[in-house]
Amino acid sequence: MDPDSGSGVLPSIDRAAGAMKIFPLPGVVVLPGSAVPFHVFEPRYRLMVADALAGDRILCVGTLRNDADAMQDRAAVHPVAGAGFLEEAERQPDGRYHVLFRCLERVRLVRELENGKPYREFAVERLEDLYPPAGAAALQGEAEALRQLTLELCQVLPEESGAARLAETAARTRDPSALADLVAGAVAEEVPARLAVLGTADVGQRLSRVMQELSGVLLLLSQGRAPRA
Repeated sequence: MDPDSGSGVLPSIDRAAGAMKIFPLPGVVVLPGSAVPFHVFEPRYRLMVADALAGDRILCVGTLRNDADAMQDRAAVHPVAGAGFLEEAERQPDGRYHVLFRCLERVRLVRELENGKPYREFAVERLEDLYPPAGAAALQGEAEALRQLTLELCQVLPEESGAARLAETAARTRDPSALADLVAGAVAEEVPARLAVLGTADVGQRLSRVMQELSGVLLLLSQGRAPRA
């Protein structure tokens, strides 16, 4: 992808919070720190991407409450979404787009706006990370326990699984919030589990959720079963 690559400067989510474009998808939960490719083919979302590229490139990816409602104009969306920007975009000759969306923040959808456009916009508010009074330092024990679990995962999965790369990245990630999202993005596959992580602003609670998820994966692997049925 190259025609519409970004400048390398991270955009401000705050400036777009009053009217943020939303890309609501069935069965998709994007966590902060993730870079996710999308193929955009519906006319309403082609226009959304074109408008985003002509402006601040910011939008958020939401999760539909009911997958069967994907073609509805105003389908219900889970209230917490992943906000970020179009890091790369390539327009196809027929008007479709291949885009790379980089998620930066958690946001809560406050209210939907009447924008007169085929795609939807919401006023949103950022969900700030919540730490104990002593700050991130108070969670270093939990963070180290999660790093150890990722190391155990790479010891039981084959090299081609990418678990070793995950463990290496986790070892370098010192911020507990980013660490929790990194590991959750790799090991939490089910939508409810990913939504629970996305909606948890308390970093200590988020670390605990992710450790429980990873412990469950390790338990299944120890029993010779695949992590997902």
